[in-house]
Amino acid sequence: MKGILVILGCGFGYVISRYVPDGPLAVYIPLLVSYHLLLGVLVVTAMQEKGHKLNPVPAALTHAAFFVLLLIAASAGGMIPYFEYLRFLLPALAYVELTALLRGKGGKAAEGQDPASNSTAEDYEDFIHYMRGNNRPFAKPGFSVRDEFNCWLAHRAKHPPMPSMDAGERPAA
Repeated sequence: MKGILVILGCGFGYVISRYVPDGPLAVYIPLLVSYHLLLGVLVVTAMQEKGHKLNPVPAALTHAAFFVLLLIAASAGGMIPYFEYLRFLLPALAYVELTALLRGKGGKAAEGQDPASNSTAEDYEDFIHYMRGNNRPFAKPGFSVRDEFNCWLAHRAKHPPMPSMDAGERPAA
């Protein structure tokens, strides 16, 4: 889907260029308009699909860096052979900016921070004991065993289990 949007965004830049008179604006206007429209569509769809949220300051700095990159590429057009055709591919950088904006959010980055990956064998044995019981407050419809394990670990981190005492031990005062 995103690939189709990128192709449409690049094609939109070509259509805009047909209506702009020759000169330096014939390069900048189609490039910047199609780039920003494509970036806006990509960001909105990413936020709707996966629920990403952007921090305004890092997003603005990232966008400023890509904007400068676009301006440099557009002004260097006189030195690049066949730039009059290649310039219509520059809005595809919006997809690169989107991945830079959403880097570290959701997807595989969230899986790396899974509490189950940091658990011990003792945690696993205690969880198996919990699973055998009838009282499972962390079991919810649609939850996988891993989700239940993560909820159980989070609860256990907040409320550590009481140490078991053998028959001859007395609690420390």
